[in-house]
Amino acid sequence: MRILLVDDEEQVLKGVSRIISCEEDEWEVETALSGEAALKVLEEEEYEVIVTDMRMPGMDGAQLLGEIGDKYPRMLRVILSGQSDRETVLTAVKPMHQFLSKPCDSEKLFEVIKRAEIFQQTIGSADVLAAISRADCLPSFPEIVNEINAEVDSDNSTSGSLAKIVSKDPILTARLLQLSNSAIFALSHPVTDIDRAISMVGLSTTRSLAMSQAVYSENESNDRILSAQSLLDHGLRVAVIGNQLAKLEKASTDDGNAVFAAGLLHDVGKLILLNAFPDRYEKVLVAAKSADCPLEELEMEEFQATHQGIGGYLFALWGLPSDVTEAVVSHHSLMASAFTDSLPTKLVFAANWIAKGDGGVTTGKMLEESSQAPETEEFARQLSDWQQHINNAKSEG
Repeated sequence: MRILLVDDEEQVLKGVSRIISCEEDEWEVETALSGEAALKVLEEEEYEVIVTDMRMPGMDGAQLLGEIGDKYPRMLRVILSGQSDRETVLTAVKPMHQFLSKPCDSEKLFEVIKRAEIFQQTIGSADVLAAISRADCLPSFPEIVNEINAEVDSDNSTSGSLAKIVSKDPILTARLLQLSNSAIFALSHPVTDIDRAISMVGLSTTRSLAMSQAVYSENESNDRILSAQSLLDHGLRVAVIGNQLAKLEKASTDDGNAVFAAGLLHDVGKLILLNAFPDRYEKVLVAAKSADCPLEELEMEEFQATHQGIGGYLFALWGLPSDVTEAVVSHHSLMASAFTDSLPTKLVFAANWIAKGDGGVTTGKMLEESSQAPETEEFARQLSDWQQHINNAKSEG
C-alpha cells in the first residue's frame, strides 16, 4: 500500500509518517508540503491512499481531493484536520471519503487504511474500483429530490419526516451515515439511525447532499430506470422485513437501526454496476434469471467482483459502522451469517432471503450447498421460523 501525506507543516508530516511506519512495515509513505506538490508527485508515481490537511495555503484539501477524484478515482481520499474546520469540511463532503481529526488517532488512521486495503483485495478489476470511487455521483431520482425540497421548505419539516424520504435513496442514506460517523462530529458511538444522522447533519445539509446527486436525464433508458427503481424498492422491502425480525428478536435499538440501514443499502453494489456498466450488467442480470446460476458467480466472471463485495468496499471507504458493512458483505452468505455473532448480519441475510420469496432456494438446498455444521443447520431452522413469522404477519395484516 502506497500512501501520500500532504500538509504545509513539516512536523505534522513527520509525525504521521512515523505513526504509519510503526504500524505497518510494508506500507510506503511519501510526503508533500502543498496540494500543488502532491499533484506533481502523483504525475510520477501511483499511490493508493492520500491523507491531506484541509487548510493549506494556495490549494486547500477540498480542492486537492476534488482534482484527485477526477484524475485518480481509485485512491482512498482522507482529510486530516482540526475540529474548528467543521463548516469548511462540510463543503468538502463530496471529494473526500473520510475525515479524521487532529491530533491524529494512530489506531483510527491505521484501521481506515487497513480496512480499505482488505476490501480492495477482493476486487480484481481496475474499472470496477474506479466506479466504486465515483459512487458519490450515482444519480438520485428527480421525484426523491423534489420530495426532499418540498419537505425541507414546509413548516412542519422534521428529521423524522425527512428520514422517511431519504430512506428511498440508498446512496443518499449512505452519504448521511458517512458524514454523521466522521470525526467532524467527534462521536464515540457509531450512528446507524437515519433520523439521528439527519438531526446531526441538519436539514439544509441533507438537502444539499440530495441536490448534489446527478439526476436521471430524460434520455435515460427506461429499462435502466426501471431496474434501478426495482433495486430501491427491494432494498426498502428488506429493511422493513429486517425491522420486523429485529422486533421479534427483541434486538437492541442499535442493532435494529443497523439492520434497517443495511437492509436499505445491501444492494448498492448493483446500483454501482448498473450505473457504470449498464449494458454489461443488464446482460448479467438477464442471464442470472434464465440460468441456474447465482448472480454473484456471473458477476465475478464478468467484473472480477460481486455486488456485495463492491458495497462492502464502498462502505469501508466511507467509514460506515462495521455492523452495517458486515451485513452488506454477508447478505448472500449462509456460512458467514450462520457463524457470526452479529445479529444485524443474520437478520439482513434472512430479510433478503424472505423478500425474494427465497428466490426458489429452500433452506434445504442452501444446506446441501454449504457446510453441514450444527451452526448452519440451526441457522437454517431459524430462517424457516422467521419466514413463517413474516408470512403470518402478512396474512394477518
